[in-house]
Amino acid sequence: MMWFSKLNIERLLALLHKITGWTILGYLIVHVIFVNRLAHGELTEPEIFKYFLVLIGSVVVFHAMNGIRIILIETGHLIPKHHMEEPWIYYKPHRIYIWIMIIVTILSFFIGLYMVIK
Repeated sequence: MMWFSKLNIERLLALLHKITGWTILGYLIVHVIFVNRLAHGELTEPEIFKYFLVLIGSVVVFHAMNGIRIILIETGHLIPKHHMEEPWIYYKPHRIYIWIMIIVTILSFFIGLYMVIK
């Protein structure tokens, strides 16, 4: 419970990264079972499955971009050189990347939704 009391953007993104990682793993397991049953003719693909794939695609985009953000932080590209003295979470390149990540994830969702509806 103490973890949530000090919630900032970095912790929130770490939590979402874990949730999306487990979601992707769960999808892969269900996907293998579903494709196996589909290949053997036991069931047909439901119409709502397309919308679910749009959501999973957006989850994958967020997870990948957040993973790239973590790599850029670890290699020192998104944090200031003297990050021990100043709060690097509010460093401008880091904030810009977070906004780009949010915008690209939302765009991927709406583009996927448009492609399904079209």
